[in-house]
Amino acid sequence: MKDEIGKILQSLELRARKCHRCELSKTRLNVVFGAGPETAEVMVVSEAPGATEDQTGIPFTGAAGKKLDGLLAEAGLDRNSVYICNVLKCRPPGNRDPLPEEIEACRPFLVGQISAIKPKLIVALGRIAAGELLGRRVAMAMEHGTLVDCVYCGVKFKLFITYHPAAGLYGAEAGRRLREDFKKLGAIIEAIRRTTFLQ
Repeated sequence: MKDEIGKILQSLELRARKCHRCELSKTRLNVVFGAGPETAEVMVVSEAPGATEDQTGIPFTGAAGKKLDGLLAEAGLDRNSVYICNVLKCRPPGNRDPLPEEIEACRPFLVGQISAIKPKLIVALGRIAAGELLGRRVAMAMEHGTLVDCVYCGVKFKLFITYHPAAGLYGAEAGRRLREDFKKLGAIIEAIRRTTFLQ
């Protein structure tokens, strides 16, 4: 099973590396496909790669990546145990928000990742990632720190909504909200571990 999932993800990544479905293919240095175990029960989905990720080809390797590592630890998760990816696989110039047509062009890759891995829990970092998975606009101020049932590309999972870790780099209040959210996530995961999965 693990080998089959690995082959699916490898094939998807090869297609992503050759992709020219949107204008970002002209400005990217590297495709940032995803990283983590194929059998991960927890997936982290963010919006798009940043400058460091564009250089390395690995998601969350910059300052926001260090912040994410610390937040995951607060939730009782190890980075090596979760699968991390973005809605977009290429960096938007200047780290601007993804455009609707870019999200649409890149959607088959996220659909492929979620369909192959079938995570039990997805942590959405930011309104764009949460909005893509829920298929609607997300008001982060109201919805951060919440756990909802979600179905995306036919896969059912629990979705935890929180801010992008970069928000914690620019303000003490945002950093406090992030830490509170991930502590809440830790309690949720602990409760889940006592029931059906994430053993």
